[in-house]
Amino acid sequence: MATEYPDIAYFLSKDLISKNTRDEIYEKISVTAATFIKSDIITIFMLNEDTEKINCVKYYQGGKFIKKDLEILLGEGLIGSVIENGEPLVSGNLKADLSDIYYELERQFTGMSSMLIVPIYAGSLILGALNIYRKDTHDFSEEEIKIAKFISMMGGIFIYSLTLYENANLLYLRQKEESQKIANLLEVSKLVSSSLDLSSIIDYSIKRLMNFTKTNAALVYLKDKDKEENKFCYEFFNCNMTGCSIFGGNLNCYNITEFECPFVKCPPEPKILQKCTNCPFLKNMTLKLFKDYNMDGSFYGHELMKLEDCKCLKTLSSDYPTINYYEGSNAGHNDNACDCFFKDISKQTFIGIPVKTDKDFLGLIFLFGTKKIEYSVETVDFISNISNIISVAAYNAQTLNYIEEEHFETISSISEAIEARDTYTRTHGDRLIDYGVAVAKELGLSANEIKNIRYAAAMHDVGKIGIKDSILNKEGKLTEEEYEEIKKHPEIGYNMLKKIKFLSHIANDVLHHQERYDGKGYPAGLSGEDIPIASRIIAVVDTFDAMTTDRPYRKALPIDAALEEIKKNSGTQFDPKVIEAFLKAVKLDKST
Repeated sequence: MATEYPDIAYFLSKDLISKNTRDEIYEKISVTAATFIKSDIITIFMLNEDTEKINCVKYYQGGKFIKKDLEILLGEGLIGSVIENGEPLVSGNLKADLSDIYYELERQFTGMSSMLIVPIYAGSLILGALNIYRKDTHDFSEEEIKIAKFISMMGGIFIYSLTLYENANLLYLRQKEESQKIANLLEVSKLVSSSLDLSSIIDYSIKRLMNFTKTNAALVYLKDKDKEENKFCYEFFNCNMTGCSIFGGNLNCYNITEFECPFVKCPPEPKILQKCTNCPFLKNMTLKLFKDYNMDGSFYGHELMKLEDCKCLKTLSSDYPTINYYEGSNAGHNDNACDCFFKDISKQTFIGIPVKTDKDFLGLIFLFGTKKIEYSVETVDFISNISNIISVAAYNAQTLNYIEEEHFETISSISEAIEARDTYTRTHGDRLIDYGVAVAKELGLSANEIKNIRYAAAMHDVGKIGIKDSILNKEGKLTEEEYEEIKKHPEIGYNMLKKIKFLSHIANDVLHHQERYDGKGYPAGLSGEDIPIASRIIAVVDTFDAMTTDRPYRKALPIDAALEEIKKNSGTQFDPKVIEAFLKAVKLDKST
């Protein structure tokens, strides 16, 4: 079974929003690692960047935290080496893998036989190391290593968020006149710890940024990951070498896929977008419009953009916003014109903010002000700090979304395997997911509810795994006994799903997908609003798809005839509100 990463994230984060000390975060990381990876000792070592000393901050054994005073230097020993180079270290047999000196040191410290060390990091910043020990010799699996890395990544974000919170508090005490800045920083910092929903993070952050900068409108573009051909060259460094075929000797591309500078390897000095109009890789990067705020309609239709289309970004560097000012209310016809994608947007102040981590460029935030607003250097620095926090939160949200998509692919594979037993119901699950999501959106359900409906629609007939093929594929009418057997599949599915942690929350939706709005369904005879909304939606789309699909005992009905039949049963078999939303969704689908 696939690792339940959302469960790990929830277990680690559920108490941390209310916790406000490093010690509490270290303890929760230790307990989480011990819960999801079989181990005998868990330790955490943290780096002091000022002194380059590394201290043991937690030693967890036998369900208790033991005080251990141990200090090493960066690069010293196994743990110091992992923190220095940022790469995990795994040993299934310490005695066989280590020299006598190193083994003796490890034996004195823990007395363990195998261990897994992973760096704790936030972005590219290594904060410390999470160390997992076992008494027996044990080859840690790829899955265990992935879990340890995930816990370290999540823990690093909480630690980093707390650091930002502490720094913001210190700044507040020193500069009381900057209270509005601090309030914004604190709120956005908390968001990193409290939300993993990308839409919520962006929405909340943009409103904060607009309020703080006194701008009137905003656009958010994220990198279009669907276009794999766009290889993004996002880091440059100045090396002053002549003869470079790409940048004429001034700049060499540092992170082009399969690119290797033929001259020298210099320390990277990031300059994202600094040469956007010249970089053949960067200028073709496609960005997708994520959301707009307070647009007046003049921007309608601009759903995609390429960076080369925006001349306003020439001075945008890797970690710093760009601010341009324009004469009058528009930017159309003067020497300092924004003659690009945003030329029709009324503005006198234009701010471009990169959304990125050291690992990836995620997109851009654009803010527009109808008045000229002068910002101090300190204010621009502060905007940059907020954008860094947004970037960490957005990167974390995208990572979790990727994990959830992997879970959903696993679920879909299970659903397809079940449907493959019945030639006539193959792709049935895919259609139900599409219909179900469309209806949920028409009803205005939340993103989380829509996600649950995707899962429930994919797994609604999982209980049929317990029904004989001779009944499932019978040509002709079922006997009363056979029909009673078929009616067991919701309960079979429920009993299966409730035992799977990351699917248990949809078990009830699957159990009741054969209930009727008038209470005459099965298995519980629920009626009206007592039936879960996901079950009511699945009941409609499942029936519609069944009627419009060929079956062993009959041919498919025409779509219009099926829709009429659905309407006839509004208020009896089906929820009238769901029917109304379904009809709108089908009409929209037919029109497109």
